[in-house]
Amino acid sequence: MEFADSGPRVLGPHESNPRLNDDGDQTDEGRPPVLSWEPPCSWDNEVLDFDDVPVAKVGADAGDLDQAGCQAAARAAVGNGTHVDRYKTRALAAGDRFCEDFAAGGRVVLLRVVKASGSPVGELTLSATLWAGAAKTEGAPPQPGDKVYENQPVTVSDDVAKAHGCVLGSVGLGSDMPVATYRSRLNGGGGDIEYSPSCLSGSPKMRFRGYVARVAGTADPDLTACQDAAARGESNELEVPVSELRAGDRFCRFDSLDKDVALLKVTAVTAKRPASVAFSVTRWKAPEPS
Repeated sequence: MEFADSGPRVLGPHESNPRLNDDGDQTDEGRPPVLSWEPPCSWDNEVLDFDDVPVAKVGADAGDLDQAGCQAAARAAVGNGTHVDRYKTRALAAGDRFCEDFAAGGRVVLLRVVKASGSPVGELTLSATLWAGAAKTEGAPPQPGDKVYENQPVTVSDDVAKAHGCVLGSVGLGSDMPVATYRSRLNGGGGDIEYSPSCLSGSPKMRFRGYVARVAGTADPDLTACQDAAARGESNELEVPVSELRAGDRFCRFDSLDKDVALLKVTAVTAKRPASVAFSVTRWKAPEPS
């Protein structure tokens, strides 16, 4: 199903995803978002596939959703690791809602499950609301010294780690906002920040990759001060128990490979189970060495 400005359209049996080429690679990110369903008669997965776009499953307590509310829910899910890009149809129920922030095309999509029939589910009825806005413009890539984003929130927590089967939390800083994900130890590499939850280690802790230093004081360092502090810090070795973190703590991180500098500020901490840590992140492209 393609969500175009003229309304939802079910793709024909001989049509492929309009945003992918024959090799499955993205060809036009600005094209309308796509939802695909793998029914039990054709695949064993029985999933709704949101085309690798992070989507928030929104609870009934969120009330009615307008464009801003749906977009905020989708972005919040990216920041706290509750986002999904695929969802098992057997877990669906009438009234379930999903919000998708399709920034590349300037669209926000709200999907609501009207009916899910059969076990396994053999018939799905969905309602869709699409809001069209300004498409994301690429423009010139950030230049050395430019600020990429500022004060973007990200949270890691025992609750979400446990909901994913008691796995590591991982935060990547290299996109247009921090992205929290959860994975098993054997599934892929770590992110820029790794969170070991209480259910894995007994005492939850954060591990910072790259050159990282804790910054003293209450004032935010600028780009130069942050990069200098991080360059004098530890490399891939800074591990901090959550019990030692306090709101207001600041860390500077320098990635010498991707040439990024990040300032991470702790905004909230819960050290007792279920533990959680909330950060605010500002990221720059590192200036060229003088």
